[in-house]
Amino acid sequence: MKLIISTLKTPIITMKKTPPKKQKKNLSSFEKLLLGLEKPNLPHLKEPLRRGSVCPQCGLGTLDYNGMLQLECHACGFVNGEAGGCT
Repeated sequence: MKLIISTLKTPIITMKKTPPKKQKKNLSSFEKLLLGLEKPNLPHLKEPLRRGSVCPQCGLGTLDYNGMLQLECHACGFVNGEAGGCT
């Protein structure tokens, strides 16, 4: 929708801004546990999880370190080791 403001010499045309769309955030397994959305699912693993491993929860994403040095799946929000790591 355009709004035209007429002045003495030249009209000023302004556009109404539309609010940005909210992106849906994938909740981590810890956030889901705190909110009571699902029971904890403990995966049975043959090997320890490492960076680049296939996610044991969804099987679609790969694990990578987040800012708290936790292995996290960006596809489903699975987080391994809620405590993080020391630097």
